[in-house]
Amino acid sequence: MYNIKVIATGLFLLAVFIGCNEDQIVTNNHEAVESTQDYSEQLAKRNKMAEFEITLENLAPATAPGASQPFSPPVIVTHTPRYHVFKLHKYASDELRQIAEDAVSGPMIDKLNNDLQAYDVVQGANGPVFPGTMQKFMIKTKLPFVRLSLVTMLVNTNDAFTGIDAARLPLYGSKVYYLKAYDAGTEENTELKANIPGPCCGSPHVRVPTSEKIKYHNGILGIGDLDPKTFDWNNPVAKLTIKRIK
Repeated sequence: MYNIKVIATGLFLLAVFIGCNEDQIVTNNHEAVESTQDYSEQLAKRNKMAEFEITLENLAPATAPGASQPFSPPVIVTHTPRYHVFKLHKYASDELRQIAEDAVSGPMIDKLNNDLQAYDVVQGANGPVFPGTMQKFMIKTKLPFVRLSLVTMLVNTNDAFTGIDAARLPLYGSKVYYLKAYDAGTEENTELKANIPGPCCGSPHVRVPTSEKIKYHNGILGIGDLDPKTFDWNNPVAKLTIKRIK
């Protein structure tokens, strides 16, 4: 009788043990299915395209035709949070230098188009953005390319540019940014017509090189050929509006 009770008890415990394992297996399978569904949803979201309208307004004073500070056609890119087109207090890349000194954007566009951290690259196609005017651009993105950068030259300067680096794209609605002017630190601010490419001077690719870090620009100081009353500006020099369209 004792042996029968022991055997019966053992069979009962074995059944309980097996039952627990079956419950655990079912639970694990359920979690695996949920994880697969979540992953599929995440992939679907990553493949969903978003489109944004970018409005760049030149706030420099319209002192005379071709004067003050027209902006070169801007370069705009959507990219990952880790990527930077420029950073304050860091050295400018050679691609940025060419934009800031001579409004030459081809090398920057090629660099961005070949970078896996960049998604969509857009350049203004309607010429300069003149003081007191604005231009609109369309750009696309999807996850994980959730940041936007923009750079454009103040063309009546040695190496001044304005823009924004790694701005967070809005999930919905719009965001407005007011932009200051930066000194690329790659050319001496001679303010001489012989060194400036814009309509004031007509001297592209003539430079007095320097090797300094990017900083905020001091404006036109009147130390060369340019009259501050005609060519200087107040910060912010630009207004940027990023609006989600879809």
